[in-house]
Amino acid sequence: MLVDIIDLDTQRLLIDLYNQMEGKTEISIGAPNYDQSQIDIIIANKYLKAIDASSLEGWAYIISPTYMGKKYVEVLQDSLHYRVCKFIKRGEDIEIKEKHEAMGVTTVSGPLYNAWMDEINMFNERNLKKHPMYNSIHTTYFQKKNRHSFDDMMGHLRALASDDELDSANSTMVKSFENRVQTFDIMLEEDIEKCESYLNNPIDEEKGINLYIEITGKYDAVIPSFGLGLYQYIPEQHFYDSDISGETLKQNLLKLVSKMKSFQMTNGYKMEKKKETVKKISEEKHIMSNKVFIVHGHDELAVQEMARTLEKWGFKAIILHEQADMGLTIIEKIEKYTDVDYAVVLYTECDYGRAKHSGNMSRTF
Repeated sequence: MLVDIIDLDTQRLLIDLYNQMEGKTEISIGAPNYDQSQIDIIIANKYLKAIDASSLEGWAYIISPTYMGKKYVEVLQDSLHYRVCKFIKRGEDIEIKEKHEAMGVTTVSGPLYNAWMDEINMFNERNLKKHPMYNSIHTTYFQKKNRHSFDDMMGHLRALASDDELDSANSTMVKSFENRVQTFDIMLEEDIEKCESYLNNPIDEEKGINLYIEITGKYDAVIPSFGLGLYQYIPEQHFYDSDISGETLKQNLLKLVSKMKSFQMTNGYKMEKKKETVKKISEEKHIMSNKVFIVHGHDELAVQEMARTLEKWGFKAIILHEQADMGLTIIEKIEKYTDVDYAVVLYTECDYGRAKHSGNMSRTF
């Protein structure tokens, strides 16, 4: 379910994160460079998938893109605000490259400046005729050879960027997309349930064939490689042959359900529900604890990497020296954690019973 309509600053942050992820499957982010509440809102809205990397100090996430996030960023990049911000950034680069000083007078001129001005003029004519800044931008463009024109245009652009009402039409489009994400979430869950309901009682085969046609029609363009591996599917044409029955129909529906569930997992859907289910099973069946002791030497990097890996797998890392002493001895601290059922022992090159850089080379085994 959609948690919140994200604000303009968070939208810009999302675009920046997707720019950082270009050509990558994941990146790491965390304190103090990012606001965790902003990131959590983006994740809750399914625009990023995150794995909790570490809670040992501050917070950190490993984030990866989602299908919905990519589509949302495409919508945001069409916004007037975003395009104005791009003009500002280009202007700052042009000022560095084409700034000239002569006889104590500073001007900006050159081919990059001329192209920039022309594009701003086209943007103004197409999008801002009813905006209060239209005439100012129009006048500055036609006086672009004036030595003050660059500074004037940058001032106009910054005024536009601070106008919260600039994107009123685009805001409607953005909110519409956000609402569609919520609807898609519900639709995906309902369609999985419909397929599983039929597979549990596949008596009405006509109903199963109609369901197969409906599901493939809905998700072929959304879920990558949705049809691959199905019987009587032609990948080159994205052609799903509906003339199937019996075991072939059931096997195809089983594969589609598997791909729909995989899409849920990789795009952040229903993860909260899954965590609650695991917790409930743990409480009801009294299964073993998810806490894990990490036994280690002097290699702090190895400890951090192991803790991050364990947390990524759903375990809670317990490192004794980070726990409060409360006047307890080491043995008493260990006895305090009687609910810890697992331990990982890190044996690294520093573990000779001495510090790694110590001059004493005697080993203790």
